[in-house]
Amino acid sequence: MPVILARASAGTWQRLAPIVDPAPKSSPLPGRVHVVQDGDAHPAQAVLMTDAEAADWLTTTAAGQI
Repeated sequence: MPVILARASAGTWQRLAPIVDPAPKSSPLPGRVHVVQDGDAHPAQAVLMTDAEAADWLTTTAAGQI
């Protein structure tokens, strides 16, 4: 199962993704995360939404499009 970490401390990396050593440097840019899967950490961009925007998106998007 993949783990997604953003701006995580070295201790958090050690607890949640101990197979990735050393932990990648975190990015100060909003929405930048690392997806850890199969022993590798991959940088990715996450969608930034408020709770209201996410709820609106979920209620207006057809189930087959998610």
